[in-house]
Amino acid sequence: MAKKATTPASDVYTAILALACLAVLAAAVFVTLTCMDYYGSDALIKIAQIPR
Repeated sequence: MAKKATTPASDVYTAILALACLAVLAAAVFVTLTCMDYYGSDALIKIAQIPR
């Protein structure tokens, strides 16, 4: 197979996609830390446990 030549436009789209992924990751970390601060660090463990 012939190697597809990269264009500057595709590199820009890759950079935008990487920034969007980092923004989603940062938001998830922020929400997790905020919930841990508000509910306590045991809240995440309690959420993951199966109720008995």
